[in-house]
Amino acid sequence: MKTTNRLSQVLLLLFFFVLTTSFSQQTHYITLHVNTQQINSQNELEVCYFTSQSPDGNSTTSDGNIEDFTTVVNAGDTIIWRGESSNNPGADTVNISSINYHGGDNVFDQNVLNGNGGSPEEVVGVVRVGTNGQTEKYAIKFKVFNNGNQNGGTYQIDPKITVKP
Repeated sequence: MKTTNRLSQVLLLLFFFVLTTSFSQQTHYITLHVNTQQINSQNELEVCYFTSQSPDGNSTTSDGNIEDFTTVVNAGDTIIWRGESSNNPGADTVNISSINYHGGDNVFDQNVLNGNGGSPEEVVGVVRVGTNGQTEKYAIKFKVFNNGNQNGGTYQIDPKITVKP
């Protein structure tokens, strides 16, 4: 009797562990790489690219039109956007100042997600529960600093987020 009871407890714990880990929220890191020496208001789509690091360790890089870059997430996941100089990472800074809803479905709790004020500045967002199967077009707004001096104004690129069904 004790062995059967113990076995059922172990199976119940195992089932609970599998269930909770398969539906747990994950963190995705999206890095905007910018050629901080060449960027201007006419060429931001040509001198930038994205990399995305998923929780499972896989990474993807944008190719072709940077505005077609799509990050695939689950409802409840956290996304962290950060910027990085592709040519002078030690001296130049890319600050992600905000993520703005731009079209499609709004998968966040608000239209504008603001930066954290850090250096480099990052933005964190949590995908709303119940947004399964939805796609959002958003504007990532960023500023570039060369050796502490701002290069141009605020730049903008419009990638996408898709929530798995």
